[in-house]
Amino acid sequence: MFKKEARKLYRRQRNLLNAGERMKYDDLILIQLQTVDLPFLSSVLSFYPIEEKAEINTFSITDYLHFRNPALQISYPRTDIETNTMQAVACYADTVFIANEYNIPEPVGDEIVNNKDLDLVLIPMLAFDKKGHRVGYGKGFYDRFLKECAPDCLKVGLSYFEPIDNVNDAGDFDVTLDFCITPQQVYVF
Repeated sequence: MFKKEARKLYRRQRNLLNAGERMKYDDLILIQLQTVDLPFLSSVLSFYPIEEKAEINTFSITDYLHFRNPALQISYPRTDIETNTMQAVACYADTVFIANEYNIPEPVGDEIVNNKDLDLVLIPMLAFDKKGHRVGYGKGFYDRFLKECAPDCLKVGLSYFEPIDNVNDAGDFDVTLDFCITPQQVYVF
């Protein structure tokens, strides 16, 4: 399946899920995550779930990761639309988020976390394949960002749906996932 087709199909599939189904799937994804033998984590990049895009609730995941690693530094992305880049901004309980041009909540703050210091990145996506290629929203922000992370940084996808067989137009610029968590299982690549 090509990315354009997968984006259209899985946007529609996600939008068909009602709030109760999404809450159930969010809980199942958290349960699946709890089965993963994660190393000690000191720094994680998460993403702020966008309600109108029916994205996975990452807050319960970051709460769990913080519980397991009490000194965990959690950051969220801030994008630069002009350069198509993003940065990890350190966040705390009182961090303020403001919607950007794409209506994505981004943290206000000046404490930038170096990509090389991240142990794990939670990655938003619409679909993924059996080889760990993901289909994002099409702007390439995460691929550019992930290329600058340390080689041992875990790249973790979250999906309400099982993988497609193949992303036919995956390219050299696409960064593959290390694993993807669905309500049914954890896929390791």
